[in-house]
Amino acid sequence: MSAAVATALIAGVAALVIVKGNDDKGDRAKTDYDKMTHTPPDPGGSGGGNSKGSAGGSSGPDPSATKLETSGDVPTEYLGAWEGEIKESGESTGKIRRVVLSQGPVGSVVAETLTSDSDSFCQDSAKLKSVDSLLLIEDEDVATSIPEDSCSAVGEQTLRIGNDGTLAWSTTDGSSEATLRPSKSGGKPIPAGYVGTWLAKDAFGKPDATLKITIKQGAIGSVVAQEVADSKKYHCEGDRILASVEKGLVVSPSKFTGGTPKDLCGPGTSLTFTSSGHDKLRVEYDDPDDFSDETMTQTFTRLD
Repeated sequence: MSAAVATALIAGVAALVIVKGNDDKGDRAKTDYDKMTHTPPDPGGSGGGNSKGSAGGSSGPDPSATKLETSGDVPTEYLGAWEGEIKESGESTGKIRRVVLSQGPVGSVVAETLTSDSDSFCQDSAKLKSVDSLLLIEDEDVATSIPEDSCSAVGEQTLRIGNDGTLAWSTTDGSSEATLRPSKSGGKPIPAGYVGTWLAKDAFGKPDATLKITIKQGAIGSVVAQEVADSKKYHCEGDRILASVEKGLVVSPSKFTGGTPKDLCGPGTSLTFTSSGHDKLRVEYDDPDDFSDETMTQTFTRLD
């Protein structure tokens, strides 16, 4: 059970994930503002209401209620939501890197970021430090870390717009990089077919264990799923944050909200849901009790 229009560099767009531990934390989840500069149309539709939930149970700012800068120093072609997979030493990692750039002057917060890995989820923001031939951005403290203390902010990073409309992201030491592409934003990015309540029986290879998860509409970076896990040994409840909708529906590891015994209610891993026929979703996972490379599949059936 239990992630050339203009040649300019942007450095430091916040918080690359460094996994340290397995506790969870009541940190806030940031709302992903609706920046329509290059957001593609929704191919799958959407449903449900807008969510304002957060990882720590307090509401983040609503996109419609937050005043965004209309003028500033960030080149227009950089504005909007970008997403891609992180590579380390040239090798794919499966980690999702998302950067949302808004307009603002030097010295203001212009970037919100997240990094989603299989066993961690991190959010941060960054300030614009200078604008020359380079745009220099420096990250602030980590805002959300699931599990607790699993994330660390790393210093300056660079972003460069490409002739093909992609954004090249890298840490300044070159250890991590990603090709970011325009990504969905706004308050209703989840395809309608994923919204609802779903049940997994014998959840993730555990006999008699069930996992019920309710998915609601909400912005990337906000809480969109509540889950209840039950077995003869435990009853656990938790929230999950939306990390991506580019290749299925990716939600963070679980943020504990209640249950007993607490030591059996760990965060688990992130989940990637894909459609599996009428009223069914599936999640592929690695069996923790199997040392082979075989991938298992868990089916979730719609309850409503």
